[in-house]
Amino acid sequence: MTRGLTFHQLMVGLLFGALATCACLMPAQVDTFWHLRAGQDIWRTLRVPLDDHYSYTAAGRFWPNHEWLWQAASYGLFGVGGPRLLVAGGAAMVIGAAAIVYRLMVGPTSTRFVLMLLGFPLVSCFWVMRPQIASQLLLAVLLWALVTERYLVLPILFVVWANVHGGVAMGGLVLGAATVLALVRARGGDGRDRRRALVLGLTTPICALATALTPLGFRLWRFIGPSLLLLQEYKIVEWQPTLHFRSFGIAFWILAAAFVALAIWRRRFLRTAPWGDTVLTVGALVVLPLAFRIVRNTPVFLLIAMPAASRLLGPDFVFAGKRPRPASVEHPRLNVALLAGISLAEVVCLLGAWNVSNTELGWRPLSVGALAAVRACPAQIYNGYNEGGYLIWLAPEKRVFLDSRQDPYPPWLIKDLTAIEGGAPYRPTFDRYGIRCAFVPARSKTGDRLRGDGWLPRFADEKWAVLVAPGVG
Repeated sequence: MTRGLTFHQLMVGLLFGALATCACLMPAQVDTFWHLRAGQDIWRTLRVPLDDHYSYTAAGRFWPNHEWLWQAASYGLFGVGGPRLLVAGGAAMVIGAAAIVYRLMVGPTSTRFVLMLLGFPLVSCFWVMRPQIASQLLLAVLLWALVTERYLVLPILFVVWANVHGGVAMGGLVLGAATVLALVRARGGDGRDRRRALVLGLTTPICALATALTPLGFRLWRFIGPSLLLLQEYKIVEWQPTLHFRSFGIAFWILAAAFVALAIWRRRFLRTAPWGDTVLTVGALVVLPLAFRIVRNTPVFLLIAMPAASRLLGPDFVFAGKRPRPASVEHPRLNVALLAGISLAEVVCLLGAWNVSNTELGWRPLSVGALAAVRACPAQIYNGYNEGGYLIWLAPEKRVFLDSRQDPYPPWLIKDLTAIEGGAPYRPTFDRYGIRCAFVPARSKTGDRLRGDGWLPRFADEKWAVLVAPGVG
């Protein structure tokens, strides 16, 4: 037997090489930095921070820190290997999710390849250094456990998930839908269907109880629902309806409509389909309305829909049709050489990007001059919702006005900030907190108004401005 790779194995290797390269270039965002600060505090104090000590407006207020395990893990990686190791760890998570999704598919390599090419470009839009990428991996593990009926891992999975990210709520929805499906199938099914319904009927409540094994206990569930509603009320971009996102929303709606049409076309098949086929299809359909409603939920739907679509199409489906084709000659050794060469080129390009793209990848959000001006600010500093996280990590000696953690802050304060950024009077809020310095984007309405009222620039570049009130030395 000739050693090497078949053409189809080469295709899979190239696909995952491209996904891995993309994943290793995922950017840092403002949330990345306050997660790092919280993780640093966890390692330093060996306790989970549950009260705010990063701001002066909410100091001492309860902070439902439900993502502490991500914070500890991300700072651990960062402390050992800096941003490169942290990004590599995040990339391993999203590639692990992609690998599980691929294994859950059925059919020829070409069909799987096409489905992943359709779904993962949209999923990758949410590859950023935040705990949502851990949720993608945990969701894939949940799907694997349901399809392969490895139910014993589910309670452990939900314990970990509840301590990593609020996406555990979506996992609970998928598990609940699977349990209902199992109960429905048990009514007219055989002994295996009834055993499955019994096991899931017992396991699902245990998983629900397992989510209380966090520093928040059952307060986790009192927090998640209201928090999501507030995120939408605050008009946070990623929590808005999917259709608002133009090209992304159009592409997602096309894929979603195609999936629904496929499910309707194969509805008779689903009545007698194997368990794995039906549980994936039902899971995707249950999540779909939430993906329409909130753009952040779209990767959850897509990760379930890709393997579900392959099973609805069937193991013999090929996108190119079934026309007879001439036999092709495999070149296994050439395929190995080709994959190795392309992989080496990807690694070289990736290392080069890591060395020169710290600014583009978000790891240097503030210049040295901007950071020095912030640290020199007298008294309290004003900053917007999207800037606080940078300061929490980069200028830990300065407490922020507000940041994107959102949850410790009273709703009226975030609404005040939104009003100020929209043009409402700033003086009542500034006087209340003794604010005499402001860190704002270089081009912002608030910055323009402050300059118009005589505030002086301590620093300004193409991205940021640090302004001080008149009379401040």
